[in-house]
Amino acid sequence: MVDQHASDSPLPIRGTENRLVDDVNALISESLIRQLVESFYGRVIRDETLGAIFDGAVADWPTHLSKMCDFWSAVVLQSGRYAGRPLEAHQALDAIQPEQFDDWLQLWEAVVQEVVPNPVQSQFIVPAQRMASHMRRRLFA
Repeated sequence: MVDQHASDSPLPIRGTENRLVDDVNALISESLIRQLVESFYGRVIRDETLGAIFDGAVADWPTHLSKMCDFWSAVVLQSGRYAGRPLEAHQALDAIQPEQFDDWLQLWEAVVQEVVPNPVQSQFIVPAQRMASHMRRRLFA
């Protein structure tokens, strides 16, 4: 007898694990990363709290957006395109407060959920959560 619920199983069928990884990875592109970064920072600029911080810290938005695309490409696609030091960059910001990492993360997650296909949202959210936690500990411990 054939199990009618076999297709409902969350586990991959033997031998399909690599194909599933390839399918998920195919959903993430440099174009998607650019769209996400531009959408996110478009919201940051309009945000009452975060906008003030970034307005004082970013003199050249096109360069900053390009750097952030490189950063997320390195994080998610492991492209190796980013060679900056994010912790040091944030240490230079006098206006930043610990709770603003929560604001940043909340906004990031909202934009990820709007822009990024559901199967790969965690590829952007989980590293952002780790980074926010790490930076908050290092900057305000």
